Amino acid sequence: INATIAVRDDYAPEPEIKLESITANETLAADDIQNAQTGTDDRDFYLVTKRSGTNQAGRIYTVTYSATDASGNKATASATVTVPHDQGK
Repeated sequence: INATIAVRDDYAPEPEIKLESITANETLAADDIQNAQTGTDDRDFYLVTKRSGTNQAGRIYTVTYSATDASGNKATASATVTVPHDQGK
């Protein structure tokens, strides 16, 4: 994954960006999320593209970032990454 983040603040041209969390709708194994450093401005990491055979929705990762401006105002946003249940195979 290579996350693209757009932030705008009228007074702080470069807010502090942090990867807050990566979760999934399925149980994660130790190596399902690789090279991700929460609490840092980490925008490049790997997510394993496997899913449970019984989960018809597929695996859905939720990646959450925060942006904090110079005044301490903080906003968070999340995006999802979906591994489909059936890729036509």
